[in-house]
Amino acid sequence: MKLSKTILAVLTALIMIIAPQAYCFAAPADAGQSQTAAYVGLISDSFWLSDDDIRNGDIFELSFNLKNTSKTTDIKNINLRLSGGEAFSIANDIDTVYIESLAKGGNTEISKSFYCSTAAETGMYPITVSASYEYTINGEIQQASTEFSITVKVTKSGSNSMMLTPQVLVTGFSYGGKEINGGEIFTLSFTVKNNSSTTDIKNIIIKLSGGESFVVADGTDTVSMDTLGAGKSTTLSKSFKCLSGVQSGVYPVTAAVSYEYIDDSAKQAGSADLTMSVPVVQPDKVQFQSIDLMDKTVTINEETDCAFSLVNSGQTRLSNGTVKLFDAAGKELASAYIGNIEPGSQFTSNYTLPVTLTELGAKKLTLVLEYDNENLEKKSIEQEFSVTVEEMFDPFENLYTDDETNSTESRSNVPVIIGICVGAVVLIVIIIVTAKVVKKKKAKKGSDFNEEI
Repeated sequence: MKLSKTILAVLTALIMIIAPQAYCFAAPADAGQSQTAAYVGLISDSFWLSDDDIRNGDIFELSFNLKNTSKTTDIKNINLRLSGGEAFSIANDIDTVYIESLAKGGNTEISKSFYCSTAAETGMYPITVSASYEYTINGEIQQASTEFSITVKVTKSGSNSMMLTPQVLVTGFSYGGKEINGGEIFTLSFTVKNNSSTTDIKNIIIKLSGGESFVVADGTDTVSMDTLGAGKSTTLSKSFKCLSGVQSGVYPVTAAVSYEYIDDSAKQAGSADLTMSVPVVQPDKVQFQSIDLMDKTVTINEETDCAFSLVNSGQTRLSNGTVKLFDAAGKELASAYIGNIEPGSQFTSNYTLPVTLTELGAKKLTLVLEYDNENLEKKSIEQEFSVTVEEMFDPFENLYTDDETNSTESRSNVPVIIGICVGAVVLIVIIIVTAKVVKKKKAKKGSDFNEEI
């Protein structure tokens, strides 16, 4: 029993002596620092490209996700340097990226544009990312660095590379309707497309011209754009006025396009002349200038010409013209074919539309012109007017009446005149006889006197 207690005491003493030494050996001063440092680092766990098909001569953008692998320690003063070797070079930028800090377990997105060398053959090429950074452990700043690569596939442009030269096309346009009227203002909208699937175009200038039919209604005749990506489209608009003197027809609006692009590291120029066709229809301008029967009086059952004149003051040719005369009930009284009327001309009838009215009184008549315009559309104009129908007028009626009156008066005055004439004759005879008697008496007295002497 005493022996057991003695052995136990010896073992306890040995443990007390050995244990502190073992603790010091197992826990050196920098052990915690070394274990923590092993978990601090930068990696990229994903990346993506702006174009899935990278060809030599292309400019593309590389984006990747940068991640801090430590779950306990922030990283600061991060300097990244990107290198594409002989295949890729930084496009219009520097090759470094600075990040002030990246929190523990955090990530951030990095992007850079690269130019693929025209000398690059088809294959896989690396873009290397070298990183230096700092972090703090137990109050001390630690420095570290890392490097990783991102592999990019390149397809070399073959002998058919000329087919990829960017061309500008108009893929569609509109002008607000089916047709434009003369003198009208309209908006021309058109869609321009870069048909290249690999090459952007830049410094695009489009000069629009409407020839002798259309003029720009607002601003200048030029539209410009900074860039149009490969395979991309954009819609542009410009207001035009159709000149009033343009005859009906289809007229072009021309877009003269000039642009630039990069080919084999060199700036190239391109151009295209694009035409859009716009139909123009001038409005018909025709009217009756005069109708001779308007507000006139005619004789019943007597044929009368409904003379008229037409004026075509528009810019369109009128074809297959026909005039018709209708009464108030819509009954056709007369019609005539007059043919074509040219722009700016006049048609004057010459006993073209004879008509006989068979009812007395004031009548409402309508004169109608039917014709085909230049779009082969049936059109018509009409003019309503009044006419009065009366019985036949005898211009000699009053003359006959006057003669009869004079004859009657003459017959009634004959006896008077005869009586006057007879009285005058009797009076004259009496005067003559009396004069002769007096003369004879004087002569007799004279002879008696001579005898007495």
